[in-house]
Amino acid sequence: MQLTYNLGQILTQEECDDLALEVIQEQNRGVMRIETDTRYYRNSYGGITPGSWETLKKFTPLIVNILGREVKMENPYCRIYNNTSTLNEHIDRPGLDWTASVCLFSNLDNDWPLHVRINENEVQSFSTPLGHAALMRGGTLAHWRDPLVCNDDQYVIMMFLHWSDPV
Repeated sequence: MQLTYNLGQILTQEECDDLALEVIQEQNRGVMRIETDTRYYRNSYGGITPGSWETLKKFTPLIVNILGREVKMENPYCRIYNNTSTLNEHIDRPGLDWTASVCLFSNLDNDWPLHVRINENEVQSFSTPLGHAALMRGGTLAHWRDPLVCNDDQYVIMMFLHWSDPV
């Protein structure tokens, strides 16, 4: 069974703009919370937006088609990464078997890839430019991003879509 997929561009510029704006508006309303579990995060804000649920629903048929079997929608999550943000190496919690990582916004001057540990000797890295997504077996494979180094006025907004395998 294949455990990672480069999905390419799945959202248009306009869709990304709309979803990123919603994330910023939710942050301004206090919905996006500072993430304080330093085992995983540093200097990032996270939360769930209405548009992220719609995006999860929209892409479930694509994931079913790619995997060749049914999956169950679990939850979406959005995160704003700022200068010095970290996403440390981790495996997603039980019930989040498949994870798609989608870039909604970035004003970085460089790529900020997602790394996935395939086995003890192999790491696969995915570039995730605007609107692009990587799908991985997030509940099995460790994944992370290097600490974000950028100017204080630069940031990245990512959306994570999660599915579980049916029992």
